[in-house]
Formats: sequence, structure tokens, C-alpha cells
Amino acid sequence: MANEIIRDERAEPESGAEKGAMLTITQDADSDPAIIEKAETESLQDMGRWRRMGIIFVLNTVTMISAFDATSICVILPAMARQLNASFSISLSMGSAVLLTSAISQPIFAELAHVIGRRPAYLAALVFFMTGSIISGFSNSSVMLLVGRAIQGVGSGGPQALSGLVMADLYSARKRSGSMAYQQMSWALGTIAGPLVGGTIVQSKDSAWRWIFRASLPFLVLSFIGAWALMGYDKHQRNCRDIKQIDWIGVFLYMISSVSLILPLTWGGSRFPWKSPAIIVPFVVSFFAFIALGVYEKKVERPMFRRGLFRKCSTICHLTMSALHGLLMWMVLYYLAVYFMGVKSQTPLMTGVWALPATISVAPMAALVGLVTQKTGKYQGFLIGGWSLLVTIFGVLTILDKDSSTATILVLAMFMGIAMGLIFPVMTIGVQATCNEEDAGHSISLILVLRTMGQCLGIAIGMSIFSTQLAKELKKVGLGNVQVSNAMQLMRASMEDGGIDHTFMNMAVAAALKKLWMAGSIMAGVGLILCLFARCPKLLRDSEPHEKGISGPVSDPRDAVAGRVWGWLKSRPEPEC
Repeated sequence: MANEIIRDERAEPESGAEKGAMLTITQDADSDPAIIEKAETESLQDMGRWRRMGIIFVLNTVTMISAFDATSICVILPAMARQLNASFSISLSMGSAVLLTSAISQPIFAELAHVIGRRPAYLAALVFFMTGSIISGFSNSSVMLLVGRAIQGVGSGGPQALSGLVMADLYSARKRSGSMAYQQMSWALGTIAGPLVGGTIVQSKDSAWRWIFRASLPFLVLSFIGAWALMGYDKHQRNCRDIKQIDWIGVFLYMISSVSLILPLTWGGSRFPWKSPAIIVPFVVSFFAFIALGVYEKKVERPMFRRGLFRKCSTICHLTMSALHGLLMWMVLYYLAVYFMGVKSQTPLMTGVWALPATISVAPMAALVGLVTQKTGKYQGFLIGGWSLLVTIFGVLTILDKDSSTATILVLAMFMGIAMGLIFPVMTIGVQATCNEEDAGHSISLILVLRTMGQCLGIAIGMSIFSTQLAKELKKVGLGNVQVSNAMQLMRASMEDGGIDHTFMNMAVAAALKKLWMAGSIMAGVGLILCLFARCPKLLRDSEPHEKGISGPVSDPRDAVAGRVWGWLKSRPEPEC
């Protein structure tokens, strides 16, 4: 019926009056981005199957490159630090710089897509990605590498945000879970290849790490050509002056609040004492900037963050869980590598091999969840099971030390990957099921923004906990004034030159990591509590009746575990006296 209506609306008008009226409507549409976006969404939904598959292939290729870039950096950090003579905190900043600029750029590109169209915004993001890769691939100093990585982050953030919008255009909520499954498979290829290729490249020569960034260029160029050829469904006239409609004040406040939060978390305890003005002032600025952002977004006519996404407690729970998931995933990814190299004294290549059980199990499990959800429409069990397993595994990680067996380490890594994969797609599905249909594309983009911001926080908070605890352990051997920013050099000295007792350095790193895993278990516990209060309504098929404007059925309190428990308690008969 919907297709018939669309065909009727596109029929040739019979009278001159009808033609004039249609011309007026077209002129109004050309000046209204919302009308243009609706018309283009209808056009995209009428697209042929092969062209849809081509667009998904382009999106998934860029997703794979982003995953490869993000995971390979974990095992090449020591090589980069040695070759560029960078400190431990600066070497970790190579990863957090990408995530921070990616998180900042995602909502900007999402807004640009509504003003100038999907294809121009996507192509602009790929240009940033390629430029950053070129700078990083030919950098000869830590500053140049940081600049290149930051530009890379801007470029990788755009495709992440826009892929959510395009998938919302292409598919309904239930079919979308299946397309996300294929995207998770692409992420799997990137996460598996990243540590292995990175470790192999730097195994023979430290300076070879630059080829990690150069290797992505051919794939990005091909993706650019594919996006230019396939995503050209912008058939309406665009006016570049409409860029002024973007919520630039909201963008500015978001940038200030995010940067002011991440930097002190990264610096605290390593570059500066926690009580120093360099740490306290950014925290204060971030606090007031976030408050100003919330107040401003509530009043502005076209907010950067759709207000409809923050009106339901269940939607907020899913969004918060997404940020926690990103935080814990990147905390594990980075600091398991620290454990493999700093405690078990593994080479970069073997670190990549040891990380395989974790990286290889995340995306296939996420893909399986997406396909099962597409088939059944149910996903709450995956959410509860994933968070429960995550709490357990983080707790068990605290037993790891120098003498832990290889089998124990690999099994724990595998179950960590399974837990991460179980909940990877579920928050995205839950947000779409509890928000209005017109906000579906924005909900996917916001999920990715918060997940990326969580990844940034995972590195920063992990750095704070690890560096603080490592400093305490180093004081036990009389190194009370040791700057933890030199921890990478100290670890290398203990392994190569005997500068510090090798066994003690392994014990110090293991003890610091135990505190980190404890903190991770507590944060996973927060996620478990939130999932009990988050409603997870069943996704309806296209043939089933939908409530107007809602992607799924109207959310019922019993869709949440806590709601069902409360309903059961209320239904129990009162005890007789």
C-alpha cells in the first residue's frame, strides 16, 4: 500500500493548476532540508537490490578499515614509543586522539548530511580519513603523528555516523538488525587483522609501523569511488547557505565539554598530579560546559541531539549502556595488550596472537545476535546475559598474574569477547525500538557517538587507574619520584638492559592491572543494573500493525525485567493475618 501511495504521488499531474501547485511544493521542498530528506528517503527505499548491496559493501569496507586502524595501534604502541622517543602517556594518546576527534566529528557529519546530503558528507569524511592516514604514514615526530591521528579520527567519525543514517533509510527496524550483523562481520575482519598485521609489521623493524597507516589508503580510495558512484540519490537542489542551520553553538559546547573531560583523565597521575590546576580547571570547565549544552539543546529550535531521544527512561538507559560498553571494550583491548607485553613479556606479534580469542569472538557473536533478533524480534535475553557475563569475567581477570597459564588467559579472553559481542548490537536495537521512527537514524548515530566517547573514556580512565597504581608499586623499590610517563621505557629497560628487576616490574604491572579489572567489574555492574530497568519491546515485522510514528510496539513497563518483577509482586495476594 505504501508503494502504491508513493507511485500515485509521483504520477504526472493532469491539469496546469496541478502542475503549478506541484512546482510550488517543489520550490518549498528545495528550501526545507526536512522535506528534502523525506523525499530522498523515499527514493532510497525504492532503490534496486544490487545498488543497496553496493552501498552496504562500501559502508562495511570503511567499517573494516576503521576497526583495523583502531586495533592495530594497540600492539604497535611500544614500537612507536621507542622509534619516536615518546612517553607512555603520549603513546596512549595516539589512540585516544582518534577516538576523541571521532566522537566530536560524528554529530557534525550527521548534521551536515541533513543539510548538504548523504553523499557529499560521506565523501568529505573519507577525504579527512585519507589525509590523516597520509600524515600518519609519513610522520617523523610524535607531534606530527598526533596531528595525523586526530585528522584520521575526524575522517573515521563521519562514516560511522552516516552509516547509521543510511541504514535507517534503507531498511525497517527489524531488517536493520540483519544489516547490522553484516557490519559486525566487517568489524570482525578488521579487529582480527589489526593486531596480527600490526604485530607482524613491527616484529622485524620498529620504523615499519608507518605501513599500518599506508596500507589503508587503497581501500579508502576504492570506497571513495564506490560512494561517489552509488550514493548519489541527492536529487534535490541544495543550498550551501543552509549550513548555517546547523546547531553550531551546540557543536562548540559539545567540543569544549568533551575535550575538557578527556584531557585531565588522560593526564591525571601521569603527566600532572591530580590536585594540580592543570587537572582541576579542565574538569570544572567540562562540568559547566555540559550543563550549558543541556540547557541550550533544550531550548534551541533545531538541536544537534534530538530531544525525542531523551524523553524516555528506557532510551536513556540504552544510550548509557552503549557508552559503558565502549568504555569497557577499549579498556580491555588496550590493557590486555599491556598485560601480554608487560607481564607475560610477549612480542608484539604474539600479543596479536594472544588477543585473537577476544577479537575473533566479538563480531561473530554480535552478528549472530543481530540475525536471531531479525528472526524472532526478541533481544532482551542477550542484553542481560551479556552484562552478567561481563561482570563475571572482569572479576575473574583479577586472578591473572605472572604465573597464570596460557590456557586460562586464552579462555578468559574468549569469554570476554563473547560477552562484548552479546551486547554489541542490542543497545542500538533497543534505542530504535523505544524511540519514534523519525528519530531512528539519529538514534543510531547517537549510539555510535556515545560508544566512541566511551572508548575514549576507557583509554583515559584506564590510564588514570593504571598509572596511579603503577606509581604506588614502583615506590616500593625506592622510585618514589618516578614519572609514570616513563613507564614504557622502564618496562623496556627491565626486559632489555636489566635496569629494573624484571620479575618485580612484571609483578608491579600485574598488581596495577588488578585494580583496573576491579574497576571494570564495578562499571559492568552498573550496566547490568541499567539493563534491568531498560524496556526491550519486541520488534514487529513490516506486515504487523505499528503504532503511528513508532518503530516498534508501544513500550510497556513489563518489557523491562524490573517492570515484570514489580508486576509480579503487585499481583501476589496479600498474606492473611
